Amino acid sequence: MMCDLARERKRIDSILAEAMNQYSARLSIDETELAGYGLAALRSHYALSCSDECMRKRCDEFAALVALSRRAQQHAWQTA
Repeated sequence: MMCDLARERKRIDSILAEAMNQYSARLSIDETELAGYGLAALRSHYALSCSDECMRKRCDEFAALVALSRRAQQHAWQTA
């Protein structure tokens, strides 16, 4: 069950990381786009055991971190 974030955190983060690193999302720095990829992946795993609101919240949080990291990398490459 996804809503037990403490117990499922590693699995959830793994699913989100995989979704946000797929070819179509790999270079994106758009949080909304990344969250969409993550939400689609989580829905396929947890659709019947967790509310959409709960999944969306975790996707938004994870996508914000991924986008921030990618923006920082992009900035580092541009200034190198």
